[in-house]
Formats: sequence, C-alpha cells, structure tokens
Amino acid sequence: MTRSSRYFVIIAAVAALVGACSSTKPMTPLGPKTPSGATPIPGGPMDHTPVAQSPKVPNSQQEAQATVLQYLQKTVNGLPPGTVLDSSDAQGGSNLGCDDNYTGPGPGPTEYTAALHVIGPQGIRPADLITRTGQLWQSWNVTVMERDGFEKPNRFAYAPDGYRLQIEAAYPANYSPTLTVISPCFAGNLRKDDIPFPKVIRQSPPGS
Repeated sequence: MTRSSRYFVIIAAVAALVGACSSTKPMTPLGPKTPSGATPIPGGPMDHTPVAQSPKVPNSQQEAQATVLQYLQKTVNGLPPGTVLDSSDAQGGSNLGCDDNYTGPGPGPTEYTAALHVIGPQGIRPADLITRTGQLWQSWNVTVMERDGFEKPNRFAYAPDGYRLQIEAAYPANYSPTLTVISPCFAGNLRKDDIPFPKVIRQSPPGS
C-alpha cells in the first residue's frame, strides 16, 4: 500500500467514527429547560412560582383574616354582576401549619386560608368564571399562571405582599369552582380560632 493510500484509509476511518458518534448522541437543546408545573396563559410570565416582592407578614390573626377578606371582596366585585362567594359547604376560613420542619417549642408558624365556592349568575359557565377571574387578577398587575397537578382550568395569582389567590375547576366540570386566598406564614402564637368568618360574600353596592 502506498503512503497516499494509507492516508486515505486513515481519513476515511476517522470520518466514519465521527459520523457514528454524531448519529447516536442526541443534540443538547439550546436555552433553558421548559419549567414544569405551570402552563403559559396570555398576559403574564409563567416560568416559575414567583417570590413575593414586598412580603407583608401578618402581625395578628385579625390582620391576616382582614387582608384575605379584602382580596375576596375585591375579586367578587370584579366578576359578573350577581356573582357570590359561598363558604357554607366549603372550608371557609381556617389556619393551617406552614412549616413541616418546625420542631418547637410552642405552636409552629401558621397561615390563614379561606376557601369558598364561586357561584356565578345564570348562563355563565364555571370555566368562564375561572377565565374572568384570572383576567381580573392580571389587571391588578400580579403574576397569574395555570398550574399542572390541579383540576383544570385553574388560575394561581401571586401578589407582591405574599398573599396567594387561586381558583380551580371542580369535578364534574359543571360544579362551582373553588376560590382560595392564603396569607403569608406568621407566628403560630398569634393564631385565634374564634374569629367568625362570613358564610356568603356578596358584591359591594355600586359606588360603595
């Protein structure tokens, strides 16, 4: 074999090896991975669960509950006329632990949660109520997303003060969706379970 022939064989072998490697090794995608747990909806960033910009930790149970009620009232006021929030067969207002790693002493951190059914006027589908609620929250310049792992459609909103709002479809789909508002965590020794919570929240009168 001549010297030129040997060179040709070597070059051909290298080319074959490179071709084999490139055909079996998947290409690495460019850019960041698509985050899981959220589905984009028009009008807001969906890439991660936001961190509160200006968290306001409640100084008392009363403060947490009052702020939750303000968000509920503001939400129902922005929905179609005749919409009401009903907690008679939902969770209503209650405290839940918010630190699974707390070992004491004393009561662990808590968050105030209120869950109610959204009952719209006749002729409006539950899915439309969820869409309108998400659009309303977006108009407040808060981050709104639809999350995986929950009944869809749903909308989750994250306010700058650390309060979280969510509305989820029920099953079957013709049942009223559930609206939940959750406070930031606060000291467990501030918890009070004797503060009443309204069974029904109606829209405020016009001009009030």
